[in-house]
Amino acid sequence: MAASERLRPVDLIAPLGAGLLVRALVVWSFIGFAGTGDERTYLGLGRDWHDFGAYGGMWAPLFPGLLGLLHGWFGDAAGDALRVLHLGLAAWIGATVAQIAALFGGRRAGVAAAWIHALYLPLAGFSGLLFSEVVFLALFTPALLQLLLLAKKGQGSAPWWRAPLAGALVGLATLTRESTLLLVPLLTLWVAWSVRAAGARAIALAGVFALATTLVLSPWTARNLHAYGHLVPVATSTGGSTFVGINAYDVNFDLAGLGASAVDAPGALRARLRGPRPEPWTSDASPNFAERAQINVRQALGYAREHPTFYARSRVVEFVDLVSPVSFIVRSLRIGPVSPPLAATPVRQGFAVAAVLAVPLLMLLALRGWARARSAPVLCSLALTVVFGTCAFALVNGMSRYRVTALPVLIALAAMAYATTATPPSRVRRLIATAGAVLLVLAWIPSLEPTRLALAGLW
Repeated sequence: MAASERLRPVDLIAPLGAGLLVRALVVWSFIGFAGTGDERTYLGLGRDWHDFGAYGGMWAPLFPGLLGLLHGWFGDAAGDALRVLHLGLAAWIGATVAQIAALFGGRRAGVAAAWIHALYLPLAGFSGLLFSEVVFLALFTPALLQLLLLAKKGQGSAPWWRAPLAGALVGLATLTRESTLLLVPLLTLWVAWSVRAAGARAIALAGVFALATTLVLSPWTARNLHAYGHLVPVATSTGGSTFVGINAYDVNFDLAGLGASAVDAPGALRARLRGPRPEPWTSDASPNFAERAQINVRQALGYAREHPTFYARSRVVEFVDLVSPVSFIVRSLRIGPVSPPLAATPVRQGFAVAAVLAVPLLMLLALRGWARARSAPVLCSLALTVVFGTCAFALVNGMSRYRVTALPVLIALAAMAYATTATPPSRVRRLIATAGAVLLVLAWIPSLEPTRLALAGLW
């Protein structure tokens, strides 16, 4: 790549500054708000871990541990301290996504990726919320960059240390979000495939990547074995996810509360896709989280076998929810008290509408970039791997919040539409991209009524 096409730090000043401004306005609007639901639970877990030295939650430990650390430093202001930390992490994520895009598309693609990250409001909104998404992306995005550098820098000449570094980062990301565990074998296979021309070295690099991930997870896995008496690699939240995801009344918390019942997300077409609902099953009440999770998973699998037609139709609904334009920030603006500037009704409404429109725009732009990124097969293959993994674990519970894992590669692909090295798409790629766009449009149609109701709550 010519020097004139390389991304320079000065190129990122404007987009990173704009991203920080957008996120600072969000953070300012949520300062002092203790959150709702899981946000309060996260804060309580972190506080108790710091005060009593024990963790009693069912979620992956790194995020509650961070909140515990912040509680020790800032006391009851730990939530606000996290929001301020989110600003720095967002700049780090934006710069890393820009490097990914520039690696394959040159300076123009890198700058485009930085701007897309800056202005993608569904992601920017997490800066004001007390969830793990920002911390997760701060670990997972550089892991993807290291994997791409490993594959791009020659089939046998890439520094070997990139594999264990990427593995360690993926391990930390998994300790932040348990669902990332599904991606570990997929990414291991991708490493072996992407450097396959290196022969035996490809297998060694893939093994080192998987080993590094395993070593990072091992101490917590050993702790879980001691605490629960069962092998639990990361956390027990999978049991809770299967209970709310594979059930007659699955709860999509992005949509909860829009209809007459909090467990009944609205939409006549969405309901028709799901079809008649069998009798729901009840979650296990064992005080041992690991036992409860295992029993819930077994019950969920049995429920799917007993009602295969309902299970198949409900999985379509889960995919619809995954790609729905409704995002968590829209939900939070609707149910949570916020301060200026988002407290002003026109500002809140405009922010929510822009956040809704940003979702289909990014997905369609990513398809266009994928079609034009013929010179970046490594990026395209990694993107397909991550998107496949995201869709796979979202089939248990398809909340739109779960698509955050795929955002770095989607943003990078969207930026490839503006790449210096972009090429006209081949006929095959054009057909695949068109088919993907049609599938997304069809999936968005059942989301129109929930989206309308979510926005109506802000008026």
